[in-house]
Amino acid sequence: MSSSPAQTPGTPMKRRTGRRILIIAAVVVAVIAITAGVAIARLSANVTTVDLGSDDDAPANVSDYSGSFDLLLVGSDGRDGQGAQYGEGSDVEGARNDVTLMLHVNESHDRASVISFPRDLLIDFPDCTDPSTGRVVPGASGVQFNEALDRGGLGCVASAVEALTGTNTQYAAEISFQGVIELSHTVGGVPVCFEGAIDDPLSGLMVPDAGTYDLEGEQALAFLRSRHGVGDGSDLARISSQQVFMSGLVRKLQEDATFTDLVKLYSIADVATKNSTLSTDLADPLTMVSMAKTLADLPLEETTFVTYPYLPSGNRVVPDEAAAEQLLGLIETDQPIVLDADHLGRGRSLEESPEDEGDDTQEEEEAARETTVPENVDGQSADERTCVIPF
Repeated sequence: MSSSPAQTPGTPMKRRTGRRILIIAAVVVAVIAITAGVAIARLSANVTTVDLGSDDDAPANVSDYSGSFDLLLVGSDGRDGQGAQYGEGSDVEGARNDVTLMLHVNESHDRASVISFPRDLLIDFPDCTDPSTGRVVPGASGVQFNEALDRGGLGCVASAVEALTGTNTQYAAEISFQGVIELSHTVGGVPVCFEGAIDDPLSGLMVPDAGTYDLEGEQALAFLRSRHGVGDGSDLARISSQQVFMSGLVRKLQEDATFTDLVKLYSIADVATKNSTLSTDLADPLTMVSMAKTLADLPLEETTFVTYPYLPSGNRVVPDEAAAEQLLGLIETDQPIVLDADHLGRGRSLEESPEDEGDDTQEEEEAARETTVPENVDGQSADERTCVIPF
């Protein structure tokens, strides 16, 4: 009787099961790829872009890029398409860069600075090109900084910032009123501490009493636009309160692990692309995701918000060129930017927690810090908890 190799009971079943697992895995991978492709296609369809004509080749994947990078963020006060609640149809014409920020991330991606530019800053505008029309806008002297957007769109804002900082803008975004509202909803509100009540009918900001509130929707926009409700009622005080908001936003995004949650990131990117104009280098969804991955790992204590240095000039301000050179030198050479309690500016104070009451430890620690910035540079790091001072 001939013999045949023994068969292990169940082997055919194991092979079939193995093949099924491989097939299921392949289907899952295909579904994920298709879903990601659809998501990217939808985001791409949302985007309005402008070409800033940067001389530098922007990296396609920021998180894999070994160099530093800059991101220009412009908050527009344009009413076109924003609805009657923002003044559409009134005598408000054009669009100004109501908020202008420049984010710089260092080469090793472990330090970042955000510079806020006063909208009342009088500057000498360079020649610039409106990217949407190709029209060359001639330069002008002693023009208020927030007129850049109306002069020639995002390209002229970038040119103005480049003239003030010596940078070459690779990435830029212009966001609308509605974009601010929707983004604040998407992140679930931003916690902001107030020293007292605020009633600012000009912006619509209503804060009933001292305390910390999650600002969301129209109240978030009203807060960011409020000038007469905070500090000394100036735009410079408004910058301080905006930096309180941004610090709270960064802490919340890191605490909620938003930067590493693809679903949350998609929601934010969806809102951003629908309500923004992006430079062509920034418009690639993969670039936005890789940039978010980079920001996710930034230490809060090494993320600093500062105001561009200025000197008084009547009821406006002008650039303090010497102080700006010192500040920008710190950023360019990747030095830490340290600000003590005397550099908080006009619109905020250090938040006191209940355990700090009657304890001078926090004040002593602040006093022991040696500031590295010029005397007239104000700001804070993202890990500092500060409160808005009412007007």
